Amino acid sequence: MLKAAPNQTVFPTVDSSAFILSAAGIITESGTTRTLSAGDNGKVIYCTSGSAVTITCAAGLGAGFSCTIIQGGAGKVTVAAGGQTLVSYSSLFSTMGTNAVISAICPIANTFLLAGNLGL
Repeated sequence: MLKAAPNQTVFPTVDSSAFILSAAGIITESGTTRTLSAGDNGKVIYCTSGSAVTITCAAGLGAGFSCTIIQGGAGKVTVAAGGQTLVSYSSLFSTMGTNAVISAICPIANTFLLAGNLGL
């Protein structure tokens, strides 16, 4: 059993094979709207639209949900709260431009944290 020093956390061993990305883990989104679902957990959403895209964080996804969002087309991708709390370091919720990559992580229930190439 691992013991932590005071003020330290010990994490269990993680199976690294659970983090290997395959073609099945990449979802191409050509539309202009998408609502995240449990099936998107751990996936990459590659947005190819030439028009603006809105991705909504659905209720009930729970702590531990995460996905990566890529702006692959000319259309800026904006993440919307959908009734959840949405936060980012910069208080920005859209991609910076083509090839921008952002992560949407739900560290606690009903709160999504965005990080990455966020801009106006």
